[in-house]
Amino acid sequence: MKAVRVRKEIAEKVRRELEKMGVKDRKRRIRFENGCVIIPVNDDFELVSGEYEIIEDRNPMFRDRKNFREILENIAGFYPKNADLKIFGDVGIMKLPQSLFQYRNKIAHEILKNYRLNSIWLDRGRHGMERKPEITPLIGNKSLVEIKENGCIFRFDLRKVMFSQGNQFEKMRIAGLVERDEIVLDMFAGIGYFTVPLMKHSKAKKCYAIELNPDSYGFLLENIRLNGLKNVIPVMGDSMHLTPENFADRVIMGHIRCEKFLGVAIDALNEEGWVHYHETTPEKIIERPLKRVKRQAESMNAKILEISMRKVKNYSPGVYHVVVDARIRKN
Repeated sequence: MKAVRVRKEIAEKVRRELEKMGVKDRKRRIRFENGCVIIPVNDDFELVSGEYEIIEDRNPMFRDRKNFREILENIAGFYPKNADLKIFGDVGIMKLPQSLFQYRNKIAHEILKNYRLNSIWLDRGRHGMERKPEITPLIGNKSLVEIKENGCIFRFDLRKVMFSQGNQFEKMRIAGLVERDEIVLDMFAGIGYFTVPLMKHSKAKKCYAIELNPDSYGFLLENIRLNGLKNVIPVMGDSMHLTPENFADRVIMGHIRCEKFLGVAIDALNEEGWVHYHETTPEKIIERPLKRVKRQAESMNAKILEISMRKVKNYSPGVYHVVVDARIRKN
């Protein structure tokens, strides 16, 4: 389910515009989240604007139904910070702290009463460099889903691959940065998280998409086909060993634990280009990603022409998922 996230100062203006266009979802309530206003919209809404961000509504409040927070508070007596409910089409993935596992089945059945879902799974985390999910069925067993995000279709199996709903703005931001005829390398392509919106919404000449996980690679091929994309070169394997040198105008490093690949990314650049490096970092050492990029470039006698960092989302309490944008000229 889609929504737009907007600053509260202009929320009323945006709400009136969405109402006028007839795209506001009247079945869900407007709500506040992290200082912003979340306005529900219809699932076919795709109008990009600088005033708001289109997001997946992970915690919708239906007018006649309880939301996830209310369900937990009614059953467990409180709402823990690390609890979450993600909805992919008609499938829900619930994350609970260990202390609430005893209530998991009761919570799942209450969710089923309040949401239009086919199956509900319990999220037990991600494992390894491939970030493979571990989920346990609570109700039903449907795991193959297809969702639409920013005009792009993604098909995937929740048992086999991860899908982050919190990165929608970042995916479209990168697509907006890509200039005409650029050659792009996506070092950790997954099912096409960055590759698909980039090739759908930019004028890139070509995108090389490397993926190590065979399951993710299979869905990458499927999503390239579903979106009718051309000039995408999918490569299955380890980008540490398969990445060519001296060819790319832009390198996307969308994996949050990829600092060891920074040298490979810089080597992949043509004489000059951009590296978009992702990392999770505690707030206390928030400058660490910037320092890592600068240190790697210096060790290779490369010059950083521009560098900046922005927060993608909150990863966990006191920890941020950030991205460093660095324009680098090689020696």
